[in-house]
Amino acid sequence: MRAIRHEEAQLKMIRFVRQIVVVAMLGIVSAGALAQRKDQDKRPPKEPAKVIENRKDNRPPPRNDRPKDDNRKKP
Repeated sequence: MRAIRHEEAQLKMIRFVRQIVVVAMLGIVSAGALAQRKDQDKRPPKEPAKVIENRKDNRPPPRNDRPKDDNRKKP
């Protein structure tokens, strides 16, 4: 008899906890939906992205300060 009562109480508790979890999830989802409806975005507007093309053309020519190594050609 006690085992049956214990199982019944356990099942009732599981159902109760499941209902509490469902109510909490619905509350969170509805709060998120209400928060998205408010369009009070106080951030400054974004600047358009700048596209840089042919970046190699803007570089100065390479400096040729290194002396030539003529020793490589000699055996």
